[in-house]
Amino acid sequence: MRRRLFWLAGLLVAAPLTGCSPSQVYGCTAVSLSVRDTPVAAITDDLPLAATLTADGRPVPGQPLNFWLYDTGAGQPAGAGVYVGTKSTGPDGVARLTLAGGPAAQLLAGAVPTGFGAQKPQRKDYCGASAKARLRCGTAPSAACPPVRMPTG
Repeated sequence: MRRRLFWLAGLLVAAPLTGCSPSQVYGCTAVSLSVRDTPVAAITDDLPLAATLTADGRPVPGQPLNFWLYDTGAGQPAGAGVYVGTKSTGPDGVARLTLAGGPAAQLLAGAVPTGFGAQKPQRKDYCGASAKARLRCGTAPSAACPPVRMPTG
């Protein structure tokens, strides 16, 4: 009897060590959100952003995704982000948002754009997810963006 209780106690202690995915905890379907590094010729050019949402390898349409621009600058904490809009995924699972005037129209003077991200809020039907990518300015594959300038005129 003592051995059975000891074995049962060991089983109960081991059980909490297994993790749960958000889908198990919240009853939602797990999703994958992806974004790609995005180039822009000039910091003031329109910037097309896109994010793809899938579940089990299939596109997930009709889900709102929030887009953010990330930058560094004076007084900014590392990884600071600026919300730039929300778009829903289409039949292909892709949400697209074009920023007129590019990063320069969204960020404060002196900020250096470093990337963008998308975030899918947690809901009952589909779980939450987020993804980040780099912004490149110019034609070089690793070209960093210059600081946003104060508007003139």
